[in-house]
Amino acid sequence: MQTDQTGDKSACVEPYLCLTVSEDASSRCAVPLVHETGIQLYFNGHRVLQTQCMACDLELMAVGFFVGEGLLRQRDELQSVQVDITDRSIRVSATVPEERIQHCGSSYRLASGGSRTRVIDAVQEQADTGFRIVSDKRISASDAIRLGTAFNEFEGLYRDTRFVHSAALSDGVHILYHAEDVGRHNAVDKVIGFGFLHGIDFSQAVLLCSGRFSLEMVAKAARVGIPVYVSPAAPSIEAVTLAERIGMCLIGRVRADSAYVYSALHRIAI
Repeated sequence: MQTDQTGDKSACVEPYLCLTVSEDASSRCAVPLVHETGIQLYFNGHRVLQTQCMACDLELMAVGFFVGEGLLRQRDELQSVQVDITDRSIRVSATVPEERIQHCGSSYRLASGGSRTRVIDAVQEQADTGFRIVSDKRISASDAIRLGTAFNEFEGLYRDTRFVHSAALSDGVHILYHAEDVGRHNAVDKVIGFGFLHGIDFSQAVLLCSGRFSLEMVAKAARVGIPVYVSPAAPSIEAVTLAERIGMCLIGRVRADSAYVYSALHRIAI
């Protein structure tokens, strides 16, 4: 088997200068952020998936995926794994029965992943043509920290299971609705659905989510025009770049007395 080695995680991280805030002070500091890359995955010449990931250990990710899907069952079936960072693709070749491919093809868990990628593409294309979130929404540092802390301390299923993600919708003062699911995408979909059905003005809303700010999560929030996004986690550089372009304020690493503001600083009131 021939493989291209891409295991250097240091290439996926770089420092980013942002603003750290507390209730009565702010300062600039450099923090490490992770790059995410759109990768297309092929099996025997067929495009199977496009996903966002770190550009390291890609061959392991690809092989593990196809083993988990049941396409690869024996070590000697695998012929090659070719990783092309320039082309952003991973091409897996294997000698497997055609009926196995047909059987596994109907069970791929990829449809939702593909749609998320299309959301990223759509928002980025809109940003290229001048799309911005139309909102005069601002939030004080103290309210952001208070909301983030309340969200972090919410006594939901995570405390019992250590498995689920959670999301919430806020007006900037109160948490209006809180949802949990096995994936943060699903949890965010639930709170967006709540806001849609209850006529909440997304341009004045704050989204809270337990997971990291990935590019696809920023794109998801952007599609409904949410201007402020709060999380206990951190963003990728690509997520910050998109958020800055469209005017979305990302407030992350929220703790009881501090938070980091990564983009659209005009939306934070010190």
